[in-house]
Amino acid sequence: MSGNLNSFKVKKFLQDNGILISFLVIVILLSFASPHFLTSANIFNILRQISTIGIATIGVGMLIVMGAIDLSIGSVFALAGIIGGLAISTGTGGYALHPIMGFVAGIATGLIAGGFNGVIVAKARIPAFIVTMGTMSIGRGLALIFARGMPVGNFPDGFNWLGSAFLGPVPFPVIIFVGVAVLTWFIIEKRPMGRYIYAIGSNEDAARAAGIDVDTIKIKTYLYHGALIGLAASVLASRMRSAAPALGIGFELDAIAGSIIGGVSFTGGIGKVQDMVLGALLIGVINNGMDLLGVGAFYKQVVMGSLILVAVLIDRKRSGRG
Repeated sequence: MSGNLNSFKVKKFLQDNGILISFLVIVILLSFASPHFLTSANIFNILRQISTIGIATIGVGMLIVMGAIDLSIGSVFALAGIIGGLAISTGTGGYALHPIMGFVAGIATGLIAGGFNGVIVAKARIPAFIVTMGTMSIGRGLALIFARGMPVGNFPDGFNWLGSAFLGPVPFPVIIFVGVAVLTWFIIEKRPMGRYIYAIGSNEDAARAAGIDVDTIKIKTYLYHGALIGLAASVLASRMRSAAPALGIGFELDAIAGSIIGGVSFTGGIGKVQDMVLGALLIGVINNGMDLLGVGAFYKQVVMGSLILVAVLIDRKRSGRG
């Protein structure tokens, strides 16, 4: 009897902490595989690299918990970067506004895109997969139109500062990422909206029957997600000192992968912010490790796709459908 109880406890521990254990195992293996992996410079480099995609991971993670999705992340990323860049650029076609307007314009672009997706999904009752597939094409096309197919640069130093500044040894984009994680945790765990998001993801019909304004919650969640994408795009443009219409290609894959690998259930209703953060970190560590080991870009895509499949299979088994 005690043997069965101990076996159950071990199984429960592995289920609850599988992503953390996997993360630690991969870190240990990479530290042996490459002498450069555990250096402080490389650790902060990983954190800086995953800060923007980590923000997107948290945003799309909320949508997946709610039972929705966004395939337009990469396109909105590009569009927000272009709009914010044009607002402050001193080059041809730029409006040379105050540096802060670059962030305002980028976030506002994300908000508009998120609101558009949310309204169509909620009010027209069209599946999010279809809606965001359409806005994925619209967003990329608009980015190309506004940028005239060319990168946007000549940003003022005041805008570039945020992406390259440090607070002590910590890059500023990492601080923004942590701030977004804390704010989202507060919304999910401490506010009624968080409970409603879980309820909708678990059973939308039951949530409606319980009196939850499902349409409003969906729109608000898409708005918040869109604002995060706009913020992430602005931070990345600040760090890169430029924006391009090709920016963000494949970002939706990394963001969704970070959420799923972090334990967010693709069927909705399950997922925690801290797991989304850990999932983003895991992807960042794996990508960085493969770079240090000289793994080709084509093989990296195979690895990332395989990780997503494994995570989904684990999710199906955990939910009793595998």
